[in-house]
Amino acid sequence: MASWGGDDRRAQGDVISVVLLLAITVAGASAVVALGGDAIGGIQESATMGAAEQSMTQFDSKASLVAHGESDAQRVRLSGSPTAVRSVRADRGWLNVTVRNVTDGSVERVLTNTTLGVVEYRDGDATIAYQGGGVWRSSEGGTTMVSPPEFHYQGTTLTLPLVTVAGDERLDGDVIVRQSGESTGVYPNASDDLRNPLQSGEVVVTVKSRYYEAWGRFFEQRTGGDVTIDHANGTATITLRTPPQVRPISSAVAATAAGDDLDMQGSGSFPAFTDSYNSSNGNYTETAASNGTVVTAGTVKLSGNSLVEGNVRAGGAVELSGTAELNGSAEWTTGFSASGGASYVSERQIDGVEAADPVDSFTRTRISELRSSNDNDDTSAISGDRLNDSGSTVTLSAGQYFLSGIDMNGETLVVDTADGLVEIAVEEDLSLDDASITVQGGGTVRFYVGDDISVASGSNVSVPGERSTGAWFYGTDDTGTVISGSQGDTTRFVGVLYAPSASNDVSVRHADVYGGLVAGEVDIETGGAVHYDQSLSTRTPLPADANVPRITYLHISVTEISVSED
Repeated sequence: MASWGGDDRRAQGDVISVVLLLAITVAGASAVVALGGDAIGGIQESATMGAAEQSMTQFDSKASLVAHGESDAQRVRLSGSPTAVRSVRADRGWLNVTVRNVTDGSVERVLTNTTLGVVEYRDGDATIAYQGGGVWRSSEGGTTMVSPPEFHYQGTTLTLPLVTVAGDERLDGDVIVRQSGESTGVYPNASDDLRNPLQSGEVVVTVKSRYYEAWGRFFEQRTGGDVTIDHANGTATITLRTPPQVRPISSAVAATAAGDDLDMQGSGSFPAFTDSYNSSNGNYTETAASNGTVVTAGTVKLSGNSLVEGNVRAGGAVELSGTAELNGSAEWTTGFSASGGASYVSERQIDGVEAADPVDSFTRTRISELRSSNDNDDTSAISGDRLNDSGSTVTLSAGQYFLSGIDMNGETLVVDTADGLVEIAVEEDLSLDDASITVQGGGTVRFYVGDDISVASGSNVSVPGERSTGAWFYGTDDTGTVISGSQGDTTRFVGVLYAPSASNDVSVRHADVYGGLVAGEVDIETGGAVHYDQSLSTRTPLPADANVPRITYLHISVTEISVSED
């Protein structure tokens, strides 16, 4: 047997190398073919969907011409894959527009509940659709908007020229679009007392659609408001609110409950009175003046030792008795009387008093928002949702805070506004008993209070220079307010209570209020005084509510188009 020498081994190695090289080459070529095929397939699929998307956008444009009466009919080719399914589903999706009461959320009127219908191009898991005047795309990655629907929001005007779809269930590539009938005007409609501008309430727009998430993102982007997405029901909802009738505070006291009385009654050496000052120019002592006007939607009753340094304006009657003194004009709507030793400068009849709108929704919304997102964890002054009252003084600086309640007895809350706005939501009661809220700095603190406010004997709310614009207290229809001291211990309150409503009340007794009071019913009792800060006349009571888009004018129409094979 011959030996296996080096030359033989080298020869065999050469053969193996060639075989391996051929195998690698074949494998590489196969991989290139496979990968190239996938890439080409992906490119072709993308191009096909792109063509379908472009043709559906063209369909949108031509459908708009027909719906708005600019054309009787339009022809469109729905391009894309020859195996894709093109169809009209007239029963898919709806849009609802409802007007609700802002205070309690009850439905005042359903303006429209319109079935939208849809024209769809379906190719596997991907869908391109026309619905509501817009084009939408759905795939495994979710839903997106290709072109916007007929939802036009500008300023405080919402226009909804709704376009609904009917027609052949199955379509080929060529279709014709026609208007099924005349457009129907929904809002405004004088015969149904549906008029512009909207005076009150909130307009709620809800869409149910396979593409609801994309609808929701569009609502949010277009209005700047917060959208509610209901995944379980496949809906997106945007709420637009009529702007409340908010005017600068122009009087010491404003009572907004038309059916109630505004009573001022002092006694002996403890009068009930109003006057004014201007914190823009100095404190009360430096700028005291006679502009303590009293305004009410109901009747004003001045009795006993009461004094108004200013005018009285009433949506009801003005009644003066005892030693009441009105150093101004009595402006009444339903009647005027003066008896006993009461005095006044003049009197005249007016056509009524325009009351401020309630701000319950605004206050409750801010409480809810600050409950969900706040800076409580960034301060040692708060433990959980209560003030940390382990010490006699706690301090809150610039930020947003949520408290379930404030119940202070002997403590002091310092609010430092030097670094910016401080917002404090108080879900339930705010109660001070021999306690203080002290505002520091030249900024502002805003309290949003869901229930009652009590500033009892020995307590005070103070702002440097008696600058009332530094402290705002917003209430709801549940907010009853008592600012009350005693004969030997007068309570001081510097700030603004703003809680216009038909059902809440404020009582001031043995207390000095520097700023202004706006509530449903107001009683100024023995030793109670309200010193109106005239700087409030240039301030808007409510801050801008960025998360609630506003609506004043609404326009809704419905037009049906039919889509059939050409």
